Amino acid sequence: MENYTDVESQVEYGLEKIDPNRKIEVSLKDFLYMHNVIGEFIRFFHQPLHYETLEDVHKFLGDEDKGAYHLLREVFYEKFYWGDVFPEDIKKMVHNANFQNPEYPYYYKPE
Repeated sequence: MENYTDVESQVEYGLEKIDPNRKIEVSLKDFLYMHNVIGEFIRFFHQPLHYETLEDVHKFLGDEDKGAYHLLREVFYEKFYWGDVFPEDIKKMVHNANFQNPEYPYYYKPE
């Protein structure tokens, strides 16, 4: 039987391996882009009236080409993962799944 974790455990997994005083450099424009993307998620999800139906959630999330999911992919891949933000040792740790919780999140349904 699989063990499942919560969202916080997924996000925080492995971060203790990083010196809290270590810094990276991100352009102000990219940082504000990320800030605004997170802000839109907060603006949408803070008010349950915004997502009374599954259709409301689908409309907000969109897909890879438009909507909130498109924006998240842009931040995650274009601005950070494939961008030149992370030091090489951190890129290697990400690639080697050092920050990937071995337990599935509660919403994951393995095939």
